[in-house]
Amino acid sequence: MSYTLIICLILIGFILLALEILVFPGTSVAGILGLAALVFSVYETFATHGNMAGWIVLSCVIVASLVLIIFLLRSKTWRKFQLDASIDGKVNVDAEKLRVGQEGVAVSRLAPMGTIDVDGVFYEAQSVLDLIDQRTPVKVVRIEGSKIWVRPCPPPASKEPDSLMEGPC
Repeated sequence: MSYTLIICLILIGFILLALEILVFPGTSVAGILGLAALVFSVYETFATHGNMAGWIVLSCVIVASLVLIIFLLRSKTWRKFQLDASIDGKVNVDAEKLRVGQEGVAVSRLAPMGTIDVDGVFYEAQSVLDLIDQRTPVKVVRIEGSKIWVRPCPPPASKEPDSLMEGPC
């Protein structure tokens, strides 16, 4: 086996190990193949070029492995890969403006939670009964802090209300 092929196997081994760490962590396939390529290249160097060349290649592989590990464990290396954005969204910050009995429309399906629109303001709400389909008229029946419970408004030709939960909107 020529030195060119041995060097290519070593480079492929390091590339596969880096891919295992950075791209597919936990799969182990790339890591095992990378280690196998490194071990095979060192073995072939000993077998075809003798002990002196084998020890030189082995020491180069060990030094390169240590340099790669130190480089990958530095904190500046990982800052290039980390997410810097922060989540600054809030749910129902205007809930104190909302009152029990106000009517709105389900913007998304409430299964059992979803988004409602009351007077042009979007709120995260929960259905007290069943699932509520999108674009269904809803009525606010309870508010606790930032949690809002709604029920669907019955069709216009419905019967008299039997309870608080079944009244007209």
